[in-house]
Amino acid sequence: MTIGLIFLAIALILIAYAYLSYKKVAQSLLPVKQEDLVSYYLDLVYNLLPVPFWSGLLGIALLLVAIIIILFNLPFVF
Repeated sequence: MTIGLIFLAIALILIAYAYLSYKKVAQSLLPVKQEDLVSYYLDLVYNLLPVPFWSGLLGIALLLVAIIIILFNLPFVF
């Protein structure tokens, strides 16, 4: 159960990092978005691809694993 909670905390941290990185990059590219939408999305992908994208993906996968671990370790009271 504690391993599931540790995985859950790590997953939430990774997802929060990816989301905050996305918001920061999207805010900095706001002038580009008003001029050219294709350049905006290309720059957004270019800025998010290395670390924030993979940390978000790893966070989602770790979140699913943590939920499965927690659900299998819950005591049944029936």
